[in-house]
Amino acid sequence: MERKLSDYKNIGIHINQLMGSCSSIGAKRVRNVCVAFRAASDQNNRTGCLRVLEVLEHDYCFLKNKLHELFQVYFHFFC
Repeated sequence: MERKLSDYKNIGIHINQLMGSCSSIGAKRVRNVCVAFRAASDQNNRTGCLRVLEVLEHDYCFLKNKLHELFQVYFHFFC
């Protein structure tokens, strides 16, 4: 039981780091999902964490693709 609580604390630490990174680059959607993920981990809600993790993966991939497109346009015009 103690290990499970420790795992949720570790999740919280990583989610806080991701939220800060998202805030600094303006990734509002991913940050909002991180807030939901943090709430689920604070409640030790495994099902909630898994559900939010799926959404986080989707939004992260969406952000990654949009950033890739942006860099491609930038390098096409400025390099």
